[in-house]
Amino acid sequence: MASQGRGPWRWLLRPFIGLLALLLLAEEWLWDALQRGMRRLGLALHLQRLEACLRKLPPWPSLLLLAAPAALLLPFKLAALWALAHGYKVLGLLVFVAAKLCGTALAAYLFDLVRDSARRLRWFDRFYGWVMGWLARARAWLHAQAAYQQARASAREFKQRLRQALARRRPAAWLRWWRSARARRHRSG
Repeated sequence: MASQGRGPWRWLLRPFIGLLALLLLAEEWLWDALQRGMRRLGLALHLQRLEACLRKLPPWPSLLLLAAPAALLLPFKLAALWALAHGYKVLGLLVFVAAKLCGTALAAYLFDLVRDSARRLRWFDRFYGWVMGWLARARAWLHAQAAYQQARASAREFKQRLRQALARRRPAAWLRWWRSARARRHRSG
């Protein structure tokens, strides 16, 4: 058996590790960001009473509630498949991605609300523990990979550059630009 750093396996695994790194980066950011966004939306819509009711659900109804995002978005995903099948590639892809993002956001939000209730079921608690343990081991392994570390460094650098670029653009300057563009458009039209 070849050692981890030598042999053909290293070259075969490199693209796979890079893809896993990108997927894990996206998953970590997306789940947390969508969950925060849904919490803010819940606060803005004054859903605290509904959230409290959902937290008090018994275990089985709380598990059923987790199926709601998939059930609600199934018609949109079917519409996306229809659009793709009839040659509307961009529309189909956009609808599918939007449905996926909305479903993930809703699932993250609901799971955060009902997780403790669902974990009262012994089998679900064991399954949840197994999944979390497996994910922790997978993350530890992936975090040790050079491709993942490079992807994280690139993402941090991009984020820093974006913040610097946005800091240079003051809202007042954007507003002045917008007003002058509107004035030019009205004069020419």
